[in-house]
Amino acid sequence: MPLAEPKGEAVPVNVVPVNVVRRASSGTPPATHILAELPYLPSAVPHARQVLRESLRGAGLDEDATSVAELLVSELVTNAVKYGQPPVWLLVELRPGLIHASVSDTSTALPERRAVDDDSEGGRGLLVLDALAGSWGAVTVGSGKYLWFDLAVTPAHTPDGHASAPVPAATPRPTPAA
Repeated sequence: MPLAEPKGEAVPVNVVPVNVVRRASSGTPPATHILAELPYLPSAVPHARQVLRESLRGAGLDEDATSVAELLVSELVTNAVKYGQPPVWLLVELRPGLIHASVSDTSTALPERRAVDDDSEGGRGLLVLDALAGSWGAVTVGSGKYLWFDLAVTPAHTPDGHASAPVPAATPRPTPAA
């Protein structure tokens, strides 16, 4: 069961440790990987959204794509905090045209679909993943489990009709051959 968050002592969003790795090889498109350990508290959900927003800044995605990605990450983190065991980790991988995110915890119990009433406050996370993610899954490993999703994205268009950059501005891009 998640720990109760102390009143008045919420951890500020800007203290979530984040590691960023950028790598490209001749056989794969450039990618940025963001890894953040999240608190095992309800505040992990807004922390995860903040990490994702900062990761997507400069990626040239429209607001709808960013909002969908935030909602999907929120569902994964909520599941980990509500039903998992600490520690909780968020991994975001950004590639041209794709956001891949996974959340891991140390519980091996996979999420289960349940029947929910129209008045129920929860129980719809897997339905949200079904409806919005291009693909998603849950995998057990020796140290716990991870839930993941892939979301295909297209760059937003600038006022002149051109597509903006599909990868984060900080991601190295291959230079054209001379």
